[in-house]
Amino acid sequence: MTDSIDRASGVHGQPVGRAMDSLADAADSIVGTADDYAINPFTLRFCQAELEDSYSRRNYHRQLGLTRFSIVMGAVIFAVYALLDPYIVPDILYKAWLIRFGIACPLLLSLAAISYAPWFNYRHQGLLSLSMAIPGISVVVMIALAQAPGSQLYYGGLIIIIGYSNCLWRLSYLYSTAISVATFALYEVVVFAINPMPSTILINNNAFLAFAIGVSVFVNYIQEYQLRRSFIDNEYLRRERTRSERLLSRSEAANRAKNDFLAIMSHELRTPLNAIIGFSEIIANQMFGPVGQPKYADYANDIRSSGAHLLSIINDILDISKAEAGKLHLEEEPIAPVESLNRAMRMFRQRASELGVELSFRVRDDIPWIIADPRLFNQVAINLTSNALKFTPEGGHVWIEIGLDAARNLALTVRDTGIGVKKADIIRIFEPFVQVENAMSRTHQGTGLGLPLVRKIMSLHGGTVELESESGQGTTVTATFPKSRFVAPADERLWNVR
Repeated sequence: MTDSIDRASGVHGQPVGRAMDSLADAADSIVGTADDYAINPFTLRFCQAELEDSYSRRNYHRQLGLTRFSIVMGAVIFAVYALLDPYIVPDILYKAWLIRFGIACPLLLSLAAISYAPWFNYRHQGLLSLSMAIPGISVVVMIALAQAPGSQLYYGGLIIIIGYSNCLWRLSYLYSTAISVATFALYEVVVFAINPMPSTILINNNAFLAFAIGVSVFVNYIQEYQLRRSFIDNEYLRRERTRSERLLSRSEAANRAKNDFLAIMSHELRTPLNAIIGFSEIIANQMFGPVGQPKYADYANDIRSSGAHLLSIINDILDISKAEAGKLHLEEEPIAPVESLNRAMRMFRQRASELGVELSFRVRDDIPWIIADPRLFNQVAINLTSNALKFTPEGGHVWIEIGLDAARNLALTVRDTGIGVKKADIIRIFEPFVQVENAMSRTHQGTGLGLPLVRKIMSLHGGTVELESESGQGTTVTATFPKSRFVAPADERLWNVR
């Protein structure tokens, strides 16, 4: 027997204790600390290089379509503004058009086309960022070549370009910021050293240009920050899901190990218990002649009674273990519910008398035969009646009633005047090995498997079990078998015994 229990103590070679320790370790492990997801507030890069690489790769693929569209539309808008050149910079009209149509637009379209190359990936987004620099540099060159007032007015083109680039650029805040600052610096070199303009106009242009750069860079900063925070949330959820799946897998393995252990232990214990019960019954009944002292026969009766009680507990453990492992199967056949209950009631009448509890059994309606597992049907009746008697004090009353409910389903109801259950404990009482903690329950033997086993059995039959109770006011438990299990009308000869 020990060998069998040892074999049951592990799953795939893992002992139960070790499996539970591994489960506890996994539960104590954390998904990620704040440092794992820390962001540099100036560069907006993750402090963890691996996380930064993962974000850059995912964000690049997510934003690539919008980036390509922005580059192509930027080329279109830059080309359309050529309509203003004859009015603003007529002195360099053809040079401006050469810059627009011969250099800037082809370069922008080429960058968009290059992004489709098989070798192009997220590590080349710096090359794509040139799409922000090309229009800006082109306008600065026009300002350097044009005469007043055109050279003084085209700063407005820089505002449009920088605002457009920063607001639509969703790959890297650093690239857009660096190019915006570089374009502004190049503009300053032109208006101070190459094509100077009056100080009042210079101050006006710089003020508007600086403001546009500041606002657009800030918008781009917030935009990327939100993208990175969203990435962190998704990453956290992904890791949490992975962790939950791992914990669930380990929990199921530990639960299987527990069920296997209980099943094999229960099976192995039943063999010696049957021998103990059998031999003690032989001694108690003095089948091979009288024993020396009558007291020995009484002791043998006690041994048989205790063995039977222990065997009942082991059978419950075995059944609940099978049920949780999905191995408790119904052996169905047509049965007469009233006849089965009559037999069960005969078992409890003497016990109820010894406890000083009045036991009543009543049949309502014409009860049909049903398709059910005979042993498990009896188990439901026995467990519910046993619980009611156990927790009903002397002088109390237990009623067992079978009939059809409002939906014409078969309802087995057990009601008592016992200690009752607090409403907060009703859910817990259907959990295996749980007993409501109060003075009365601690004085009674039991494993807390009766009601959980009833619920499992009723679930296998497609039925339900419901419990209504108040502390100190008694309990009512109703087990309902669906009418789909009815197979024949009632035979009055089977149930007309009260």
